[in-house]
Amino acid sequence: MSIKIEHLRTIIANKDILIYGAGNQGRGIVKALRDQSFKPSGFIDNNPDLQNMVVSGLPVYNPKYIMRKNARDHFFIIIASFFFEQEIAEELESLGFIKVKDYISYSKLKPHDYVVEVSGTCNLRCLSCPRADSRLIKKPSLMMNLNNFKQVLAKIRFEDPFVRNLQLYQWGEPTLNKELPQMIYYAKQNGFLCGISSNLNYQADFKALVEARPECIRISASGVDDSYGLTHTGGHWKTFIDNINTISKLRNEIYPEMKVELYYHLYKHSIGQSQKFMAELCNQLGFEFHPVPAYLISLDDVLAYCEGSNLPAAAQRAREMLLIDLDKGLEYAKREASLECEALRVLMINADLSVSTCMMFYYPEGNTVTDNFLETPLEEIINIRSRNTLCSRCKKYGIHRYCGVYAKISEKERYSDEK
Repeated sequence: MSIKIEHLRTIIANKDILIYGAGNQGRGIVKALRDQSFKPSGFIDNNPDLQNMVVSGLPVYNPKYIMRKNARDHFFIIIASFFFEQEIAEELESLGFIKVKDYISYSKLKPHDYVVEVSGTCNLRCLSCPRADSRLIKKPSLMMNLNNFKQVLAKIRFEDPFVRNLQLYQWGEPTLNKELPQMIYYAKQNGFLCGISSNLNYQADFKALVEARPECIRISASGVDDSYGLTHTGGHWKTFIDNINTISKLRNEIYPEMKVELYYHLYKHSIGQSQKFMAELCNQLGFEFHPVPAYLISLDDVLAYCEGSNLPAAAQRAREMLLIDLDKGLEYAKREASLECEALRVLMINADLSVSTCMMFYYPEGNTVTDNFLETPLEEIINIRSRNTLCSRCKKYGIHRYCGVYAKISEKERYSDEK
């Protein structure tokens, strides 16, 4: 159940508001709170690269900041983390914070997150992605146009007024959409912060993109030099390096506050010296560096595997390169099978305006709630989605926790640089 704004004012009373998580969710929550005349006083974040920085005009503190005596008497905390909500809640309760009285999750303020897929295609065929599969059935390879984008935002604003951040990517490469800068600019003018992701293997108009002021650019990579294109299949290292330096230069000149993070996918070929090189590159450019174990991203293939089918050839090749095997990942996921599905918070609006049941399944068959988001009320979308059998099939094997566990695998279980 969500918390109403006036009730939130009563709960918070005279406490200082801290947002636990200075990423996209946290920044969006700050924007929404300010729109409702709240005055958050800062962020808390475990990322040492963010601590002591100023984000959205607020200081970012180390979690030790709330470990002082009687901290719960002074602070009200809003957890703004998609994957780590449970862990943060447990940490707060160990410090004496009481749920609802002293802290809440951002999902209690805005129950839904939104993915607006502005590009229905991608320029790479990464082995771990379903786009590497040679099956004939494909999602429509089209681009969302600016007019439809504006209508989508208007509907979100009307039906979900606390939403202030949007993810403009999932399966596609958003920089392929020529209208992306105008979309980001329009969204920001209308109260939405936008995050995009890019493989930086396309010569987009990066100057116009940065001038539009996206809140975050997430860059993906999985190797360096000759190994770069093994799993970022079809990509070119020189193009990537040229473009990542361009992004750095433009950020410094135009929009230094823009968050830039590099998600570095850890495969057998991308650890060791390759990982160290990429970490140092991010340090030089002032980008956040996030090394994460790679996994098979299409849950279509993972579910089919659990139900007895063989993996497609590309997915099998990717599996052979994983640090943490598919079976091991599923084992971790099953340990969390009783927990909720985080993806159910997300409404995935595709470039053709259809809505997916689950953002983590690629193919539309059995995964389409409606063919037109603009013509279907939010309540109806939620009701239709709740009856889809895809969810019960997925949860049977704990797959609804599969992506999250890879993001949370402890350092002891990851392959370190020395291995």
